[in-house]
Amino acid sequence: MIEKLKHIDWDKFHFLRPEYMWFAIPLAIIVFLGILAYAENTSWKKHISEHLRPFVIQNGTSWKSRMIHFSLFLLFGIGFLGFLGPTWEEVKEPTKKLKSQLVIALDLSQSMLATDVSPTRLERAKFKIQDFLEANPRAEAALQVFAASTHTVVPFTTDYKIILDHLDGLKPSMMPKRGTGFDNLFANLDSLFVDNKAEGKILLFTDDLEGLDVQKVSAFMQQNNVVLNVYPMATMVGGNVPSFYNQKYPLKIKGKIVTSKRNQAVTDNLAGIKNVHVLDMSLDNSDVKLLAEEISKHLIFEEKPKDDEKNWQDNGYWLVIPVLFLFIFSFRRGWAIYSVLLLVSLSSCTKVHDAKDSEKISFKDLWYTKAYQGQQAYDKGNYASAAKLYEDPLHQGVSYFKQGDYLSAKTAFEKDSSKTGVYNLGLTYAKLGNLEKSQEIFESLVAKDPTFDEAQNNLNQINQAILASKSFAPENAELNEEKPNAKNKKNDSMEDLSGGGQKATKKDMEKQRMEEETTTDKRMGKELDEVPEDFKSGEGGVPKNVLMRKVDDDPALFLTKKFKYQIKKKQVNAEETPNSW
Repeated sequence: MIEKLKHIDWDKFHFLRPEYMWFAIPLAIIVFLGILAYAENTSWKKHISEHLRPFVIQNGTSWKSRMIHFSLFLLFGIGFLGFLGPTWEEVKEPTKKLKSQLVIALDLSQSMLATDVSPTRLERAKFKIQDFLEANPRAEAALQVFAASTHTVVPFTTDYKIILDHLDGLKPSMMPKRGTGFDNLFANLDSLFVDNKAEGKILLFTDDLEGLDVQKVSAFMQQNNVVLNVYPMATMVGGNVPSFYNQKYPLKIKGKIVTSKRNQAVTDNLAGIKNVHVLDMSLDNSDVKLLAEEISKHLIFEEKPKDDEKNWQDNGYWLVIPVLFLFIFSFRRGWAIYSVLLLVSLSSCTKVHDAKDSEKISFKDLWYTKAYQGQQAYDKGNYASAAKLYEDPLHQGVSYFKQGDYLSAKTAFEKDSSKTGVYNLGLTYAKLGNLEKSQEIFESLVAKDPTFDEAQNNLNQINQAILASKSFAPENAELNEEKPNAKNKKNDSMEDLSGGGQKATKKDMEKQRMEEETTTDKRMGKELDEVPEDFKSGEGGVPKNVLMRKVDDDPALFLTKKFKYQIKKKQVNAEETPNSW
């Protein structure tokens, strides 16, 4: 404490709770009334003659009384100063660690199939994304594709294999609307980086940059804490846009061949925006490897503390030491010491293992141990509470067993190596249906202690149960020879090469279909690709004309249907773009 007082910065000294200064007024009134009361109590001395006072009043009584009153006044003063919170040290809270997130946006417009970048712009972009993810940027990454509309292929994940599995099947024909909608793309990106405290990363693969509003990109960058990396996949020379129906032929609009090349003016304007980087594409993976390393190095960010989050060290607790010292000697007959002993007696006899346990201390913890509280709950039949209160695994296991939670009982009994614990573990395995494990445990108990009658009796019962279960095994089942054989006729016709019976006519097929409907009570109908419009979920019904839906194992087919469904249900908007490709 003395060293603490030596280094007081008086320039920074202040009180944390100065608004309570007005409490000094009632405190001063109390002190003043105490002085008046003391003066009145000593006024009787005037009625004693001066020559008799030394014989009536003992020496020393007066100064001791004054000392007691002075200590009380000092006690109140020091305590009040400690209550105001004197401080002169500034302490900052530890900053939070935040991880950056990454969004990969891939252009799926028709112009991405141009071959001015070998083999195509789209395939080269896929190669770059694959090399980038294999370089392990370590950030949570999401994959989005866009044309006239923007769709999420893979949400944020650190499992890059999921992104790579979806990457190969991505193509322009899967997009429901043609064009290049940058407005929808940046609106969707804006929703992903709302109030992100860690700097986000965006990796954009696109080609000619036609229709990109530089002013909107600048506004987006000012409103969001992100870094935008743009990969322009088109060359300055450009290339022909392939046809929608046959990529061997160029796309023609109004009789003119459509070409696509990099808009250098837009590229230069983008490079002038803060936190926007236009990347140069290399033939190898060195460019994306450096980008992945840069993202990995700056993956963790520290949250910037606000001004009101700065704390000042409350040094008022140092004044507790003189307050306690004066408090002890301010009472007669040691009542202050007795009060301290009373506080100690109210402390719990239960061990507190960590800070979380100390916060959960209840009134019972001041008087009863956890084991005694658990026994009380067990006696009342509240086995769930008893299991949580017990610290001994044996008592915990018994409580779980009584409750019927055999998995928790097994876990508890496995921690107890005593004979009773192992015996109870064998009973628990039997309850769980693992008779072989229960048999093994009881056999070990009997081998160690042949006089253990309870274990021997349980072992006999387990052996009988195992024998009974084996008698119902499939290999022991007897064949029922009285059941008539199926009336299947051998197909000797050479006309039916499928081996399914005689050549069937249309009338035979209709008769067979009617028999199947009658036998299976199922309506045979045309399978649908999606649920009808009039179908309402939650009503327990299945569309009557849907018997079974086929599941596509190709992610591209699923994504194509998903994107069309999102447009149809207006979950995603499609914008009007300057180009129709």
